[in-house]
Amino acid sequence: MKVEPNLLLAVATGTALTLLVLTAGTFGRPDYLFRYSVIAIGFSACYVALNTLIESRAVAPPAPMVSRDVRSLPWAAFIPAFMLLAAAVPVILPGRDFALLVIVCTVLFGLTVRSAMRVTP
Repeated sequence: MKVEPNLLLAVATGTALTLLVLTAGTFGRPDYLFRYSVIAIGFSACYVALNTLIESRAVAPPAPMVSRDVRSLPWAAFIPAFMLLAAAVPVILPGRDFALLVIVCTVLFGLTVRSAMRVTP
């Protein structure tokens, strides 16, 4: 069985987003874990749905993030690495609201999911 790199990128980014939501809910404001979970699920679903609608009207759909070109892989691997570093921010700066950080990482997760959807049938 061949593993699709775009799907693997989406799974890695989703795992990093889950870690971010858990660390932000644990080390951030004590009552915001549910809020961060709703933000992550809602924004990623809206991003994928709206991006699918916009891409269906485009003249030429964009290419997947990880192509056969070797140079695209390090740039795509930057997204989960950034999200893992973002998951460390609530540990370093506890007690703050990290909703904007969760939103930014959720959009990046939606980007990788949409890239995986372009490749898989």
